Amino acid sequence: MWRLNRFFVLSLVILGLVLPGAGWQKIKNQDGVKIIENSNKPKLATPVKFELELTVGQNEDPEQSLAQPLGLVVDEDGQIYVVDSKEAKIKIFSPEGKFVRSFGQKGQGPGELNMPSGINLTADGRLLVEDALNRKMVFFSLEGEFLEEKSLATKLGLVNLLVDREDNFIAREITVEESKMYFVIKKFKPDLTEIFQLDKVNFPNPLQGKINLFNIMTYYQFDSQGNILYAKNDQYEIKYYSPGGKLFQIVEKKYKKVKITKEDIEEMLEKIPSTQGANVKNRLVFPDYFPPISYLSVDRSNQVYVRTYDKGQRKNEYWIDIFDDQGIFVARSLTTAIPLFWRKKKAYSIEEDENGYQVVRRYLVRWPNQ
Repeated sequence: MWRLNRFFVLSLVILGLVLPGAGWQKIKNQDGVKIIENSNKPKLATPVKFELELTVGQNEDPEQSLAQPLGLVVDEDGQIYVVDSKEAKIKIFSPEGKFVRSFGQKGQGPGELNMPSGINLTADGRLLVEDALNRKMVFFSLEGEFLEEKSLATKLGLVNLLVDREDNFIAREITVEESKMYFVIKKFKPDLTEIFQLDKVNFPNPLQGKINLFNIMTYYQFDSQGNILYAKNDQYEIKYYSPGGKLFQIVEKKYKKVKITKEDIEEMLEKIPSTQGANVKNRLVFPDYFPPISYLSVDRSNQVYVRTYDKGQRKNEYWIDIFDDQGIFVARSLTTAIPLFWRKKKAYSIEEDENGYQVVRRYLVRWPNQ
């Protein structure tokens, strides 16, 4: 009997080695949608490393530092373009981290910026700057020359633009229906023609009652094929939609709940800017636990990086779950990085440095045995 049990155990071990991934996930098909159920254990036991290569924005010169960076892109040559909302400028840094120049002027006229809140690199190599306050999209050359702008005034609010390889874009549009406000996630053509609606999320009016900000958080990214990856904060689930809007895959994962502490709440409230009039902070409520997802990112090989609220030992250090291009949970990484943009195998992040200042950092993502 002992030999039989030993043989049985050894057989399972061998099968686990020969068939990588066995037991890590379940795959099923439901109404034509592939559903991948991942456990909370990755295939690789050794974490992936985000190795810091470069930090930009740490400078006493206001022109070369970053006051309120809200987005970045990187061109094929490795130049970094950062939108600084507070200064209403785009700041450019070389691949070596040297400040090159800045452009942008505060105002409401043609080519002027008031509250730039995002930046994209279009398929033909232009910079698309989203201006939330002026309600327009402004296009510049990589050298900073103003090219054209498109008004968003026909929309009540259109924010968080993300452009695909054909210059179509996905965004959140604010709509009002029967006195209720919603964030509607839609895909648009470059001329603002709606292609399809992805989701609709209720946005409670903070002036009329309490609001849980986590309930309205959604995340979307394009992969290299133009598919849309979409996640909400109510569960650990990533939905894959085709460029035409057809749901074809759902990736799920078990996760550890992280309790929200009093210190967490104080830190989150501290980061919310004060506004004139009603005190919005007093109307916020917080759940007992953090949601499963903090941020969603997709690299150039269609691997998916999900930043969680599972903390490390260092300040601003969190675990990132990594899924391969098939939706399999393959690895984790403990890092301060928030990968906002990918160029080759390098991740670009906007984060706080050791002194609490906002900086841009570039990381080389190194897998085990590399």
